[in-house]
Amino acid sequence: MTQSEYEAQRRRLDEEMRAAIELVKAGHRTQIRALEELWTRMSQERTPESVAAPPPPEPDSRPWRRGAGELLEEVVEILPRLPALFTKGDVEKALEEPADRASLYRVLQELEQDGWLKTETPGRGRNPTVYRRKVSAASAEVSGDGAETA
Repeated sequence: MTQSEYEAQRRRLDEEMRAAIELVKAGHRTQIRALEELWTRMSQERTPESVAAPPPPEPDSRPWRRGAGELLEEVVEILPRLPALFTKGDVEKALEEPADRASLYRVLQELEQDGWLKTETPGRGRNPTVYRRKVSAASAEVSGDGAETA
């Protein structure tokens, strides 16, 4: 390569760089114009009422919680609607509001101790515990809480 070929090649590369920079700048200007037009349209659409409207009330920072015994009552209420064999997931789907995992587990254990249900298949790994209903809600209400009376 000769000195003149080198200089010609160098000028061509410099010119290509300037053209590429101009294209990038033109694209940037177009994007800025579009952004400014959008901003103008949005500020014109805003009305004094929407600007002066009070902010929406802040949601209660505390999570909603059931009262003592409410989860147990809800599960007892939905138990007859569940299939004969069910999992904790089936109970969660039937509840109106989501329940804390540990609380729901405790309620199912309590219902098993009280004779409402029985563990058909213990859970292991990704396989959930399968429960079987032992009594219907109607028969449990008639017999009370299972305690004998004198």
